[in-house]
Amino acid sequence: MLAITRSPGLLWAPAALVAAVTGILALLRPESMRLTDLQVYLGALDTLQAGGSLYDYIRNGNAPFTYPPFAALVLLIPARLPAEILFPAWTLGTALATVALARLFNRRAAPWIAVLLMLSAPISSNFRYGQVSLLLALLVTTDVLALRSSRFQGVLIGLAAAVKLTPLIFIPMLWLTGRRRAAALATATFLACTTVGALLLPHDSWRYWSGEVHDVARLGFITSVGNQSLNGALLRLDVPHRALLATALAAAIAAVALWRTTTLHDPRTALVVTGAAGIVLSPVSWTHHQVWLVLAAFLPLSHLARATVLTVMIAPVTALTWAPLRESRLLLAIALALLLTRPNPAPPVADPWSRDTGTPEVTGRPLMRRAGGA
Repeated sequence: MLAITRSPGLLWAPAALVAAVTGILALLRPESMRLTDLQVYLGALDTLQAGGSLYDYIRNGNAPFTYPPFAALVLLIPARLPAEILFPAWTLGTALATVALARLFNRRAAPWIAVLLMLSAPISSNFRYGQVSLLLALLVTTDVLALRSSRFQGVLIGLAAAVKLTPLIFIPMLWLTGRRRAAALATATFLACTTVGALLLPHDSWRYWSGEVHDVARLGFITSVGNQSLNGALLRLDVPHRALLATALAAAIAAVALWRTTTLHDPRTALVVTGAAGIVLSPVSWTHHQVWLVLAAFLPLSHLARATVLTVMIAPVTALTWAPLRESRLLLAIALALLLTRPNPAPPVADPWSRDTGTPEVTGRPLMRRAGGA
């Protein structure tokens, strides 16, 4: 019985079941509603190849392509696959990315973390819409955790930011926590990828960086509760001088959160704090962006704190009419950005990359340095 309990296959069976059910339900949706964001990417590429602009394409009148031109270059290869192959492959990739994210946070508990991740609204949303947000979160997490001792730390963050701008907030986190070489490499990677986009798609690059990047209204129904940014909440409340107030408050919260990462000795906590700040700061933070909030449940917090995070991120609380619940994921993001810390922040600290057991290993040294160096 003990041998059966420890069987890796049985441990991963619940995650495989949830992934299969979630993926099949996503693929069985009507064609017009199936992996709709992936369909936007494909439609924009079809428009580009027909001689138009990426930003001319708008699916169903309200779903345009909103990423930098470099993102289109990255998507060119998968876009060559027929839909009957690409859609299942993309869905499988989403499931595998969830598993990889769970293993990055805690190898021993990864099977159960993967289940909870897949049940959460952000991961379910990535499955349903065929989004890239989870894949970018995986790139950032790999960079911060797996590459923290590598000379190549920063490359994956720069790459993720070149595909979608929201990961840019992790570059100042690297700098402030003493990973200055990594911050410089992330910046160089972002600029190099953006330059490639400008060289290969000059018209679209000019159009994006000179105008489209500032047009928040193009991003969809940004007043809906799916947008859990501070800007979205103030839009729903119809607050006077909303744009100025949202910018000032969100920038202040992000600045405090980034400063707080300098006091954290656990890179996982710093990752969640920074990701939460990014959700508050971005003008639009859709459900599929909010992966960072779910990850807080897998940090060494109290049982009550973990239960609260999972309840907010799994239950459809934003669909309720009571304002605090409607904005609960934004409130959670603000709380994590400003208040989250380890119960025992001083060294010795836990290394989430112990290869032997998957259990944090006491190292006796901070995982993120405060002073200069790689």
